[in-house]
Amino acid sequence: MHIRNLSQKFEISFVIKDSWHLPVHKHTHYELQFIIKGSGQHIINDQTYNYKKGDLFILPPQDTHFFIFNERTAIGVIKFHEGFFEDFLQDADFKQLLTRFSSPNRKVNLSGSNREQVIKLMELVISEHRKVTAYQNFIIKSSLALVLALMSKDSELNVVPLKEEKIQTILNFIDQHITEKRLLSIPKMAEQFNISKAYFNQYFTKATGSTFKKYVQTYALNLIAHQLVHRDKTLSELAYEYGYSDESHLSNAFKAHFGVSPSAFKNANPA
Repeated sequence: MHIRNLSQKFEISFVIKDSWHLPVHKHTHYELQFIIKGSGQHIINDQTYNYKKGDLFILPPQDTHFFIFNERTAIGVIKFHEGFFEDFLQDADFKQLLTRFSSPNRKVNLSGSNREQVIKLMELVISEHRKVTAYQNFIIKSSLALVLALMSKDSELNVVPLKEEKIQTILNFIDQHITEKRLLSIPKMAEQFNISKAYFNQYFTKATGSTFKKYVQTYALNLIAHQLVHRDKTLSELAYEYGYSDESHLSNAFKAHFGVSPSAFKNANPA
């Protein structure tokens, strides 16, 4: 089974194609898939859903899916780890909303007025993601929370406890401690999650499709790239923050991953 990972807390991507380009696969993150245009079928966990413009699909980690396009289709894909909503999860009402991902129905059926509101909110999320403002993350989180609330309004919300997957706990731990390299060694992680040292990397690779070391490095470098462009931090400061021995070491790792130097990357991606 092909596995796709998200190497940051939150990401929006777009699929605009005449035919679906990926094999059947699963994710280690949550996804909201918003149909911007087109029609066809979306096969999720062996169940087929027809889709059209304005439809919304909601997928928790470990779902398997693929599309069959009847015509040229555009999809906005919102991906996130639970850690993206870390501060919101302190609210009991929001925690209940997040259980909507555990519903057996993956296509969100909305009534007329709610459907219009959800479409506007999804368009706001996509639009806001293209800017960089002081309140960008708050606007996106709040909009997505409202989407979940409107979805729940249309159908009785069955509070189903989210399935506890150890891999999700591990990924959340990596996110929370990505700047603390001493906590992210295989021996430390194996001890933290009560998995044998000899088996830990095998378990992680089977669950995510990536070795533990590669996942942590990719996650850190993606965060560094984002901060390099959108935050007023020097490469030396980022090297210190993320546990690289010096600026040169980080620069070499960055170039090996992105194919360009940090300065070239920043120049090519102005904030």
